[in-house]
Amino acid sequence: MFSKSITDSPLCRACMETDETSIHVMLQCNGVAEQRAAQLGSSAKIQALGDLGGLLSFRNELRWLE
Repeated sequence: MFSKSITDSPLCRACMETDETSIHVMLQCNGVAEQRAAQLGSSAKIQALGDLGGLLSFRNELRWLE
């Protein structure tokens, strides 16, 4: 699992490639692709736009907001 701590860096904790935004983590980040696929299915980019329950479950799985 990834670090839950707050950091001064804007980079994504999972991939360290780009800024950590909600859009990046929920739809684009390769660092959480496995968890995203498990929670949202193989077509996560499409499903995420209409699956609020899945998005919330995915966010809870990452435990970054605790």
